[in-house]
Amino acid sequence: MAAFAAIFSLLLCGCSAPSFEEAEAIVTEHIVAMTGAGEESPAVAESSVTVTSDQAVRDEEDAFSLFGFPVGGTDGLSGFAYDQLEENVQSVYAQLYTGVSERKQKFTLNASDTEDIKSALSALIIDHPEFFWIDGNAGMSGYKALGIWQISLDFTVNADEIDSIEARIDEKANEYLASMPEGASDYDKVKAAYEYIIRTTDYDTSSRNNQNIMSVFLDGKSVCAGYARALQYLLKKAGVWCAYIEGTTGASMEGHAWNLVYIDGVYTYVDPSWGDPTYGEDATDASRLEIIYDYLCLTSDELMRIRHIPTGVYALPECTDTSFDYYRLNGLFYEGFDPDAVGGAVWHAVDEAERSVFFKFSDFESYQMAVDALFPAEGDEAESLLDAPIRQRMEWDAASSMRYYYSCSDELWIIKIYW
Repeated sequence: MAAFAAIFSLLLCGCSAPSFEEAEAIVTEHIVAMTGAGEESPAVAESSVTVTSDQAVRDEEDAFSLFGFPVGGTDGLSGFAYDQLEENVQSVYAQLYTGVSERKQKFTLNASDTEDIKSALSALIIDHPEFFWIDGNAGMSGYKALGIWQISLDFTVNADEIDSIEARIDEKANEYLASMPEGASDYDKVKAAYEYIIRTTDYDTSSRNNQNIMSVFLDGKSVCAGYARALQYLLKKAGVWCAYIEGTTGASMEGHAWNLVYIDGVYTYVDPSWGDPTYGEDATDASRLEIIYDYLCLTSDELMRIRHIPTGVYALPECTDTSFDYYRLNGLFYEGFDPDAVGGAVWHAVDEAERSVFFKFSDFESYQMAVDALFPAEGDEAESLLDAPIRQRMEWDAASSMRYYYSCSDELWIIKIYW
């Protein structure tokens, strides 16, 4: 899984800006405000910078005659990334929002320097998954001393196709919205969006447009960036606050993306791509489950235990509330290890002819005790808590043998058993 979208690449020419008394030389450069990582990343144009002096201006009027007047900034904006920007960068963000929302591939804006434009463009992409036609690549020409820049955005699709693609995406979003019962809670909306994306999408590193929502809603194939942006998009439609979070995961520190959501006053993390069995993190779960709920509503501690490390570009809240933990809500959570409770849950599953039983524990020690009680080490004389219930199931089924499967998460302290 990889969608590292916070690496900035900018090669500066090293030339100092001329004073206003001198002729102002035009500065041209290519920026990459957002990139991907590994085989999942989009193609990124090579950065290039040139400085030319064949066109000179004396004042803003000359600059505007060459580039056109700057777009106005959109008022009333807010967002996870926007709210953490300095005021001058928020101003650039507001101008970029205007230009992008009007489908302008090239437009003029005011900014003190290119660093402000890079920060603003990256933040815009973080906050607005609906802008699927931009990927963070852009070229700029401008007059640094005047603070006037013309930006040329790389579009992922032709400008005349945006409206039709947006309509097709909205059809999918409306399917999700139509599935919501009247009076659905914010948790219901988050869980339904998680399920909708996982059911309709396969994890595929070769998928097209996999850093944006087109891959999920048009092709049904994506990677972590597409999953996370799609969840953000659906929840925005449903009126639930949701942020796209970038970072790394695993010992290899490969790029990854997930979400932060806000439910009834509680911040919690959601990772829809890891919730998809087609990701293939656990072969047993992949063969037995349609949806893995382990990654729905995680705390900050659980996020660290599964080695999801945010980039640190934006401040994140400490998520400690477990109110919306899937296992707690569904009676599958255990405070400490009680062999009677664990054995009773297995017996109940057998009595009810259920084909699986799940456990999540409050601490690692209790989890490990449950693992040892359910799956004794070879040579251990203790009988497994599974043995008697499974023998009963075999007797009822008139079976001479019965195979069962299990998966254990040492990070989240979850045990899943299937037969």
